[in-house]
Amino acid sequence: MKKLLLLIASLSLVLAACSGDKEEKKDTTTEGTKTSEEKVNPAGDMMKFYLSISQSINAVDADLNAFETAKAEEALPKGAELKTMQDAAKVAADNAAVKVEELEVPAELKDHQETIDSALNKMQEAYTMKSEALAAEGEVVLDEANAKFEEADAELNKVLEEVGLAGSSIFNEVSL
Repeated sequence: MKKLLLLIASLSLVLAACSGDKEEKKDTTTEGTKTSEEKVNPAGDMMKFYLSISQSINAVDADLNAFETAKAEEALPKGAELKTMQDAAKVAADNAAVKVEELEVPAELKDHQETIDSALNKMQEAYTMKSEALAAEGEVVLDEANAKFEEADAELNKVLEEVGLAGSSIFNEVSL
């Protein structure tokens, strides 16, 4: 809950700063009729989409985060309790991969479609790798999956900066 409130507060500031970016412009068609068209606000559109990524993943990845936190703190349980925790984390990783796959890049971000699609594919691959690692026998090693997610993070940061926003870390936002 704390991370959601922090995320909402920080994004509210960014959106407030970007809200002045929308302008209206008049366009005349070849037939001479006037139409009103709203200028695209890529920063605002990207911020909304970026938020939807973390919200979608955070809706399903709590068990995965709990496992990763316990692993990092060397506080994983033993025996059946570990197996239960690992199984729940695997399901969460599978669900997160599905959520990432279901994300639709808004048409307003078509200029950045290729980079965003690449980042989403890498995120989905990272969650699939985590699921496979959690299903495997022996120690769960998530380093390669986390590295893949960091690649996706870097690509999203590139788009954020191209539209005039500060870089962020989706990895941190979905790992809390």
